[in-house]
Amino acid sequence: MDQKNKRIISLVILAVLILYFGLKLYRSPLDTYTWTELLINYAAGFIRRGLIGRIGYLVSPYISVKFFLSALITICYLLHLIVYLRITRKINFQDWLLFTFSPTAFLFPIYNFDAYGRKDVFLVLIFMIVFLMVLKKVKWSILVPSTLIFYEIGVLIHEYALFYFPFVVILIFIVYNNRPKRDLYLFSILSLAFLLGNLGWLYALSRRYYNLDLIPQSWEGLIEDYHLTIQTGAFGWLGVPLKEGLQPVFDKLSYPQTFFSYLAGMALSAIPMVLLNARYHILNKVSEFLKDRKGLLIFSVILLLSTMMIFIFSSDWGRLTYLYGFNIYLSFVVLKEHFSCEDSIAGSTVLSDYQTVQWIAFLILFTGTWFLKMYVDGGNIALQQGLIFKIFDWISI
Repeated sequence: MDQKNKRIISLVILAVLILYFGLKLYRSPLDTYTWTELLINYAAGFIRRGLIGRIGYLVSPYISVKFFLSALITICYLLHLIVYLRITRKINFQDWLLFTFSPTAFLFPIYNFDAYGRKDVFLVLIFMIVFLMVLKKVKWSILVPSTLIFYEIGVLIHEYALFYFPFVVILIFIVYNNRPKRDLYLFSILSLAFLLGNLGWLYALSRRYYNLDLIPQSWEGLIEDYHLTIQTGAFGWLGVPLKEGLQPVFDKLSYPQTFFSYLAGMALSAIPMVLLNARYHILNKVSEFLKDRKGLLIFSVILLLSTMMIFIFSSDWGRLTYLYGFNIYLSFVVLKEHFSCEDSIAGSTVLSDYQTVQWIAFLILFTGTWFLKMYVDGGNIALQQGLIFKIFDWISI
């Protein structure tokens, strides 16, 4: 069986899981956090995270909003697989499979059903589409406005999109470095204005609309009995009061088992990127490229460091790791293609029997023994037992 068919079979397995959990989402009660956040809309005034709910509100006279959003979310997850296949088709199958079945990649919302259907599904699709555009080196006049429009849509869906925008900015500067300097300077100005403008706007919006009553009011017209639990998460970020918003983050920092279990999960999630770089020496090519471009190097480092601020303002460190994983891995893939990085492992296309057994054992241990919780409070462990242990639980039941 050739590698293309193996990839398709692998993605079909994920597609079956996605469809199953899409049906489970549809059957879930509306008072779960996932649904109450999805259904926030502009009925009570323009508030953050309301775009998807607004779309649901517009279609609600014609179709069940719960069915529509469940179907939309499931379709978006399936589109992830299609676009991912397009972006990564030239990556060695072993390295490709390791990320594909990483517990913090496509399996993350499967392991964490609370994460299935959260607005990250739309953000990841936006990231993938823009990364594919950069990989294909679409025309500059199309790429720049399209990137800003896509990420602005992402910001209206969830403000997390802002903190991953620097990844695509850096990629564009590297891949399109042969553009006239005027174009690159203008793009840097537009990028900074986009970041700072949206941050300022979101903060002002939070201060202006830090009114938790607006959230249940925005459900009116979508949920017949809309007096559900008020979800403060949609307003606390970048808003007031700071103590309430930042306390969960301080809990993670002050409880060693919580903090270090997340660090361990982040380290494990980086293994596919480390191995991909070890095979193709991508960072060496990037280092050579930036060696004589000190300005771009400093600019890139500042942008990347700025993305880490999200860990200060958000306590869902599992989700952040999931989103970082897609941005880092796909960035490596785009850079690998741009610099035409060669496979450095001799005989990598044909493995010996020993290498095959060794690789399968590693794949099973990496993908089947652990997963990272989307969110845990201080004092709890974020790193959990994976699929193999769950199978034993099912057998015992």
